[in-house]
Amino acid sequence: MSSIPQVDEMSNKQQSAATPLTATPSHETTMARISAGMKRLGDLPIFSTTINKIRRMSSDPDSDAMSVAKEVLKDANLSGKLLRLGNSAFYNRGVGKISVISRAVIVLGFDTVKNLTLTLKLIESFQDANPSVDMGKMLVKSYLAAGFVRDIADKCGVKDIEESYVCALLHNLGEITVAYVLPDEYLRILELVRVEGLKRAQAEQTVLGTSIARISQELATSWEFPPSVVNTMAPSPSKITSPAKDRVSFNGSITSLAHQLLDNLYNDAEDNDQLSDTLETISKVTGLNDGMVENYLSESFHMSCSLASEYGLNKKLLQPRLSSGEGTLRNKWARQFSYYASMDEQPAVANPNEAPPSASSSPAYRGLVGNATASSSTATESPQTIAAIQPDVPPAASLDESPATHVNPLLQLQIIQEITDLITKSARLSEVFIKVLDGINRGAGFERVLLCLVTPDRRHYVARLAAGRDHDALKQYFSFPINPSGDLFSKILMEGGELQVSDAAESMRRNLLPSDFVETTKALSFVVASLRYQEKAVGFFYADCAISGRSIDETDERNLLQFVTQARLALRLCT
Repeated sequence: MSSIPQVDEMSNKQQSAATPLTATPSHETTMARISAGMKRLGDLPIFSTTINKIRRMSSDPDSDAMSVAKEVLKDANLSGKLLRLGNSAFYNRGVGKISVISRAVIVLGFDTVKNLTLTLKLIESFQDANPSVDMGKMLVKSYLAAGFVRDIADKCGVKDIEESYVCALLHNLGEITVAYVLPDEYLRILELVRVEGLKRAQAEQTVLGTSIARISQELATSWEFPPSVVNTMAPSPSKITSPAKDRVSFNGSITSLAHQLLDNLYNDAEDNDQLSDTLETISKVTGLNDGMVENYLSESFHMSCSLASEYGLNKKLLQPRLSSGEGTLRNKWARQFSYYASMDEQPAVANPNEAPPSASSSPAYRGLVGNATASSSTATESPQTIAAIQPDVPPAASLDESPATHVNPLLQLQIIQEITDLITKSARLSEVFIKVLDGINRGAGFERVLLCLVTPDRRHYVARLAAGRDHDALKQYFSFPINPSGDLFSKILMEGGELQVSDAAESMRRNLLPSDFVETTKALSFVVASLRYQEKAVGFFYADCAISGRSIDETDERNLLQFVTQARLALRLCT
């Protein structure tokens, strides 16, 4: 898995501003800055709603690779990441280049896809730091182009429709990357087009010393994308007079033309002739009449509006601006798209816990991990045994007793990023686990948190790390023989998974907890989540809010699980 360094927004802006925009850099200089920026900032950010959906579906035993892939395909940045990993030497061992996401999901596996989503930065946090760069709009437009191309490919009888979709979805990889790594330069390009009237290619050359299309192709090549995808990132030929003769030329032409059509629609400069010419060229390449092409574009825009609502974006940002001239083709589309964007103004999110969180919106951010129930991760990469892991955790370790009285979404995000950085640097497991406990305590709002580990003889579990207020007595209490048939904690420990207990007294009456549990711990409700390595029990996390007596609900459990998942990921990557 690729390295994901700690995000440093300030250094990003400082470096972006360090190169004078009046001096035209070379292609090599710009690519070097992009490479350095990606190493510093990490992978391209993804939608938080994507995390919710992928985690829920990958934990559903009835889900298959295609159902997971369909959700991935709504997020261009995550699609690019999976395609990159699926074609890497570590995962792709003699299966040939992968050009479709459903195949990448199969190669990587559900657990890898699920865990990967929690290591990537959120678009919402990028947007908060760079409010002038509307990356959400850029990605929804990529989705719009991809849906348009998919429908046309289907009508034209293309055998691999998903490949056509992927080509269109990732066509603007270079633009998204420049906006992410060099936001000041990206905004300067838009300003030169909008204010000074430069053509887009001319503005890109002025600011970057190269074209975004060339950046896209070079990045895709370095990330081992298949040629069938890389080649479609080239600009469309200026003269196309007949239908495409094969799949490769079809995908290359229709992908570029679809994005060119959207540029014609969304560019503030009025050029109705160019819009008409692009529509005519699409008809020639596909053999479809203008009416059918326009219908597919309308349907794709309607779907994009639904996606924008689902992901909490403002649909009106997708409306092309009206230009002067009542009867122009551009205004015709602008009015039609405005109608779609004004329909169903209420967000199309059935479950409020799946609402896309903003880093500045506490209630929505609670749904970061959606309805997913994280399962324990297994791995075969490392030969180390549980006994080798055990000494890494000091027996008497504990954290500062800082009270956690409520969920802190911003702190959650910060601690997750810190955990990611520790995992990336292959830190000791004890360091990662201490940070995970900190996240559950201060970020997820649990007042007391324990990490219990199996003893080397595998006969007992003992509390080894703790966080929160008044945890000493609790840590001393948690030391019991492993007995899956008569002890709830042993059962979760040995079988895996997690459990929210809302009535500890009832569990005691069923002989699932020690008879003195409530009297000693004062916990009426709690959450327990297992920790496993290579299908062997390592330990479990325990968390409660017994000090205040606050009851624990499903939202609390979801907030806890996002940190537990990080611990499970660390077991795979740091051992």
